[in-house]
Amino acid sequence: MFYYPLETEVNLLGIIRKALRQKRVCFPVIDLENGDLIPYEINDLDKDFATGPWGITQPSKERARRTELQDIDLVVVPGLAFDKTKNRLGRGKGFYDKFLQKLGGKTANVGVAFDFQVIRHVPSYPHKYEKVDALVTESLCI
Repeated sequence: MFYYPLETEVNLLGIIRKALRQKRVCFPVIDLENGDLIPYEINDLDKDFATGPWGITQPSKERARRTELQDIDLVVVPGLAFDKTKNRLGRGKGFYDKFLQKLGGKTANVGVAFDFQVIRHVPSYPHKYEKVDALVTESLCI
């Protein structure tokens, strides 16, 4: 599962295009009513999307197919900031934290960020923020 990048986030669309040739790829749809992310499998980066809440590009429910959680083997996670102990600071609504909790550690996840987004310490609170399993930037892979 990937995310569709906002202007300030790491853009992985080139990698995703290559992955689509051989892999099943899904993206999250925001469920505002329940505060959830719901994964939907897409086939075409140019046709399978719509504009969701807050102007976020997400799969079109008419063109994409809902994906079961157990079918996801990797989640690529955006964030505003990370630290070297893999704590993550999101945008404040907890969508990814809740989603990662649902996966229960059975699915690998990796945070991607720019070097400047890795700070000395991200505040963490037990059971609220989920750490990532790995973190990748231009110059760091932990």
